Amino acid sequence: MRDTRSLVRFLVMVAAAIAFFFGSALLAQNEPDTTAEPIYEMGSGITSPKSVYAPNPSYDEKARKKKINGVVILAMVITAQGKVRDVKVIKSVDEGLDKQAVATVSTWRFEPATKDGKPVAVHLKTEVNFRLY
Repeated sequence: MRDTRSLVRFLVMVAAAIAFFFGSALLAQNEPDTTAEPIYEMGSGITSPKSVYAPNPSYDEKARKKKINGVVILAMVITAQGKVRDVKVIKSVDEGLDKQAVATVSTWRFEPATKDGKPVAVHLKTEVNFRLY
């Protein structure tokens, strides 16, 4: 009985360590959507998506106290329905600000990009500026 408890306690500690070390790297990322929708690159024959709802992210309190300024660059997919998915941090400023940027950009909405007059999904990059004045 005692060996079983020790083994369970050990396994819980190992699982917690794995979650801590590997999970923290993924916190500022969204899980990729695995739908079969083709995703186009901006360019010839593709009209740009138009923003219809794009609030600015709030400042992370820890970053505000540290007076951190900078630009978070994000890559994402704008779906044919005008929603944002697969948000990834391309250039980081601070873990807290990265999380704020990802969370806020994930709520943005667009008139979708079009190809031959039909809505299509596209890759898009954006900059989110964090400036203390």
